[in-house]
Amino acid sequence: MEPIYRIIFSSIFFLISFTSLAQCPGGQVEVTVAVETDSWGYESFWDVTPAGAGCGNGTILSFGNIAQIGCSGAGNQDATGGNGYGSNTTTIENLGCLTIENCYDINFVDDWGDGGSTFTVTIMGIEQGPFVGSGVGNVFNFCVTVPFINNVAVKSEPYTYTKMPLSQVGNIIKDASIISVGAGNVTGANLSVQVFKESNLLYSTTSTPQNVAAGTTSNFTVTGFTPLETGTYSVVYTAAILEVDEDFLDNTYSFTLEVSDSIFARDNGINDAGGMGIGGNLSGYMGNIFELNAGEILSSASALIDNSTFDISGKTFEVSLFALDNSGVPSALLATSESATIGGINQWYDLRFSPPLSLSAGNYLLAIKQDSSYQQQIGASSSISTAGTCWVSWTNQPWTLAETFDFHVTLMLRANFNEFAALSNLEKSSFTIFPNPAEHEIRLSDIYVGSTLEIYSTSGQLVHSEVMKSSNASVQIEKLEPGMYTVKLTSGSHVSCAKFIKN
Repeated sequence: MEPIYRIIFSSIFFLISFTSLAQCPGGQVEVTVAVETDSWGYESFWDVTPAGAGCGNGTILSFGNIAQIGCSGAGNQDATGGNGYGSNTTTIENLGCLTIENCYDINFVDDWGDGGSTFTVTIMGIEQGPFVGSGVGNVFNFCVTVPFINNVAVKSEPYTYTKMPLSQVGNIIKDASIISVGAGNVTGANLSVQVFKESNLLYSTTSTPQNVAAGTTSNFTVTGFTPLETGTYSVVYTAAILEVDEDFLDNTYSFTLEVSDSIFARDNGINDAGGMGIGGNLSGYMGNIFELNAGEILSSASALIDNSTFDISGKTFEVSLFALDNSGVPSALLATSESATIGGINQWYDLRFSPPLSLSAGNYLLAIKQDSSYQQQIGASSSISTAGTCWVSWTNQPWTLAETFDFHVTLMLRANFNEFAALSNLEKSSFTIFPNPAEHEIRLSDIYVGSTLEIYSTSGQLVHSEVMKSSNASVQIEKLEPGMYTVKLTSGSHVSCAKFIKN
């Protein structure tokens, strides 16, 4: 039924605002469930029972396509549209007043057998879940608990990339929100943000305090931070209030970004969505968008092939680069990489662009190609994704965002940049530059005598060239404009590069 297939469903997070509570008897509280459907909402049925009772036993309430599915309809594939839930919708179902400390089951049944409904339980403004349906159905358990009085949680988003070249990185701190998830109002809520490189604190800032009413969200703006050198950066958000917070477990949010010499990655390295492909013996593309803040050279692409659903060993594949049109939709095919042959399970492949591609600043789509001879299985991360960046197209299907088909994933497909050569003849830096950043001069050590030194701007312009007469040398950079530069040292077939920042 679905042109795109999945191995494991992606997770979707919903924040349901705290609303006025129903008047429940003592010992009970109001419970609601947010149900999000996929593109085939009529395939879903669920009921609520006491924990462990099983579907249809002691049912408290039933929802969805009750008439055609019910507890016995798992995988029958005979439900029809116009019944139950609509497609791609979110419905808030009220379970009424349930007894505090009692536990209950959501018994989910899917008619087609491919899952597709996500459940988020809200109890007095406190969420449980999301519970993501898969296969022919699942049983999700929740217990009715009473929230704390004074309790806040912090919510933000990670930087849009997990790995990023230093020449492309910008402000890595996003604004955040503080949510009063307790039953009481809180005062003097503030948000502090710290940036660490490895274990060293580089940056810290604190927002202006605000009062936050129970069940509501307040947005906080903080000053940004842009990394100036390669390394692993951790960004930590911490919420605090004047009252004694009764639960510190949700007061902190953090993410990690690796600033590298050349790698662009949106995935987190975890193939938790399994292999993604285009079914039905169709040909097409699946890809991620990358944004260049400055000109770069695309030397290769890396792709993780899952190869676990069925054996596609020995098949070949390619990666293609597309330009985007004025509306941000993939359009012209710019280039296709060399091919690679698929081997084992969960294996990364590097595919070169020959010659390397000189790209100007802008947005591009890097996509894996699938032909009609087999079904591709590119790895995907469902635990991290950025809306509007993953696209798919196949025969008679124009380019469409993956979330249109209820796929909230990032493909494990990475762009590799360096300014001068393909991977086969470019070596990592074998020399050192200091100080970095520098203002008047840079000093180089461990260089080959007689090698040619060239300094390039981020736009690829050669701004300085000389022959090295010593293994340790000083280069004057006073006349260079502030910004990032790349030093290229060439000695015969040996090519080595390193970056520095001119203040």
